[in-house]
Amino acid sequence: IYQQLSPEERRLLDSIAWPETPRFPVPISLKTTSDPAHSTFTILPVKAGGQWHVGDELEALIQIGDFQGRPKQFGGDFLVARLHDPELLAGVAGRVVDHLNGSYTAVFPLLWEGRAQVILVHPSEAITVLHRLNREHPGRIAFKSLFRSGSVSETTVCNVCLPPDQPLCNYTDLHTGEPWFCYKPRNLGCNTRINHFRGDIKGALMAKEDTLFLR
Repeated sequence: IYQQLSPEERRLLDSIAWPETPRFPVPISLKTTSDPAHSTFTILPVKAGGQWHVGDELEALIQIGDFQGRPKQFGGDFLVARLHDPELLAGVAGRVVDHLNGSYTAVFPLLWEGRAQVILVHPSEAITVLHRLNREHPGRIAFKSLFRSGSVSETTVCNVCLPPDQPLCNYTDLHTGEPWFCYKPRNLGCNTRINHFRGDIKGALMAKEDTLFLR
């Protein structure tokens, strides 16, 4: 079942859309991709001067470089910034602002004395790959459910949206409205569903693209 997005839902998706990242030649040259070892993290001075205190905000500038040591000229990297203290077993996430030119600003609330850390989860080149996979294979991750009644068992495909080319079981959450559907088993009812698991992943990566996710 495919549902058209409302104007409000479209505006919400547009507000959280990831920045466009430039296309790159295939096969990929890892020398031009984001490299944490050639990136810098600089804590900016307190705007009003003096020292930081608990309750203030710490601001840091992040400059991403590639494996050749050259500053990146575009944004789109997936960065996670946080303050953490292993002794207190405490942590807080920072807010990352993408300036779309290879630099980022991370802002942390200072709730205690601790250490700042920035993690490069995916380089911008990997985000480009994920964009392509989402566009070309929107349903590439298959989910399945097992239905069982007595000695009869059947497994069918499930997802948020399914083409209505065969009978469906509707498991949409009545409280949140979150949609979820499974193809109805041929010989069992929808109430015989007993579990849920992930199936195959469709959509192959191109040459060397897998190296972007092995860091």
